[in-house]
Amino acid sequence: MYYSFIMLKPDALKRHLVEQIMQYFKKEGIEIERLGFKKVDEQLIDVHYAHVIEKYGDVFRSRLMDYFNGQDTIPMILKSGKESLVADIRRIVGATDPSKADHGTIRGDLGDDSFDRCASENRSCYNLIHASDSFENAKEETAVWFGKEVSEQYFGK
Repeated sequence: MYYSFIMLKPDALKRHLVEQIMQYFKKEGIEIERLGFKKVDEQLIDVHYAHVIEKYGDVFRSRLMDYFNGQDTIPMILKSGKESLVADIRRIVGATDPSKADHGTIRGDLGDDSFDRCASENRSCYNLIHASDSFENAKEETAVWFGKEVSEQYFGK
């Protein structure tokens, strides 16, 4: 069995899209292995997005905090028998900018934001979901959201 990490962002919860989003994975034979519910704080976002904050700086961090801090999220570990799980999830999720995501993807069908709009409004993009881009990052992100022991349970030491 193969595992990966996703997190449904505050806009997905506020728009009541959790069940609809999960149907995209179910149709592809991808199952929920573990589901959580987290109210996000600054420390969690600083750790999860450390590499992106380092790359884009304090303005980006401030936008992330406005978007996430004190908001509810649903972190999940998904599973499949396919080694291509990470790539399959990212294909299902679609492009990071919802306005550029293909129809048939989560962001393409359900997204209602764009990088241009969020830049003009000086905020983070409401793109519904985060999906790990590698098994290594899935392991790290699982540790951040569920704890090291859970991460090692699914991804090894």
